[in-house]
Amino acid sequence: MKRKMRTLLAGVLAVASLAASAGAASYESSAERLSDLGLFYGTNNGYELDRAPTRAEAGVMLVRLLGAESEALALEYTAPFTDLEGWEAPYVQYLYDNGLTNGTGATTFEPEGSCSAQMYTAFLLRALGYSDAAGGDFAYADALNYGTSLGLVDYANCDTANFLRDHVAAMSLTALNTAVKDDAQTKLLEKLVADGAVDAAAAEGMLTFFDNYDAYVAAAAAMNEQTRMDVSVDLQAAVDLDGQPMMTLSMPMDMKMDVDLQNMDQTQLSMAGTMTITMDEALAGAAGSESSTTQDMTYYYADGVYYMDLGGEKVKMDMSFEDAMAQMGDLNQMQTEPICLIDSIAASGNTMTVTYSASGMSGLVDSMLSNMGMDSTGVDLAMGDVSASVTVENGVIRTMNITAVIDMGIEGMTMTMDMAMDMTINEMGDSVTVDVPADLDSYTEITGSLQAAA
Repeated sequence: MKRKMRTLLAGVLAVASLAASAGAASYESSAERLSDLGLFYGTNNGYELDRAPTRAEAGVMLVRLLGAESEALALEYTAPFTDLEGWEAPYVQYLYDNGLTNGTGATTFEPEGSCSAQMYTAFLLRALGYSDAAGGDFAYADALNYGTSLGLVDYANCDTANFLRDHVAAMSLTALNTAVKDDAQTKLLEKLVADGAVDAAAAEGMLTFFDNYDAYVAAAAAMNEQTRMDVSVDLQAAVDLDGQPMMTLSMPMDMKMDVDLQNMDQTQLSMAGTMTITMDEALAGAAGSESSTTQDMTYYYADGVYYMDLGGEKVKMDMSFEDAMAQMGDLNQMQTEPICLIDSIAASGNTMTVTYSASGMSGLVDSMLSNMGMDSTGVDLAMGDVSASVTVENGVIRTMNITAVIDMGIEGMTMTMDMAMDMTINEMGDSVTVDVPADLDSYTEITGSLQAAA
């Protein structure tokens, strides 16, 4: 039992570090926004975001995003495809007349066939005015890469291995906020309004949302470029074990960082704080131990070495930031702020509060854990309610707040952690310096694996 308890306690801290990017993929808010504009409809079963889109459904979306639905619905069907059900016929006719589809054979369109991520990306590029015809802007086989270069495809809105209507909604919303070809000042939604395909009054709120989103992206990009930062973090968590209260955890930290973007292993970090763990009184009494434990903690990173001062016990270990980041996948693409993850943006004067969608903060942790090899550790992770918000003042990000409920199964037990993390950015820029103590040589080196040391 002691071994299990130590494993669970270690899991609390490990999961807390991952919770900022966790969730289960669903972009219903994107579908709702498209529906409000008359561009996306569900079936008798709702939006059905959890299934693959059909070729017919993708074709309908292309016609709508081209602003040609009214024109298409007035067409008489004369295309050669004999396998249509009827409702999609005018849309397919428009695509056929304009050289946007040749079907899958002389007389087949395969309307119920699955639409791939590549196919839908090509459709969106065509809606934006790009051509994949001979001598055009992109090759159909390279549609995903071309879409990524334009910001149309990002790490959140497209899953090439399991492409769903969920991603159709997320990518379509992204397309509406993307500039059309040869006119960087006009977004696709603005073009649809100008063409009379989308009602101006219905689009007004969405265009305001896009403007605020663009301002937030600019603030996030400015922060990502900062290599020096002074940050305060307050982590609070309540933990249950198999439905019974287990403990609470409090961990306020002050962090300073000086990041070397060219050589991450030359980055310098300092973190200082106090961790307080309070065991449930019944659990502490049964174990014959104190109900509350407090420990001061100081961490440093310098010259590729991680230093830990835990209540006077000083240890160190080699750690490569570059290797760790490589395990987590391509983090450069995660410097963007996908619009499909944003639930709302409230603006007041020079301040904006950006709230992330609880259902949209999703699927990201799965790929991260998989890349790190944590999906084969025997630990089952499941995210419950997740929410996050960011406050921007005068174009600068100042605070981030995250709450999450996390279930973790280990060795037949289920641990549930209700976590809240508040982060305040105190200062950015050259005025921030990292103070590393002079006695780092006195730290004892940890040998063997961390697991063995635990």
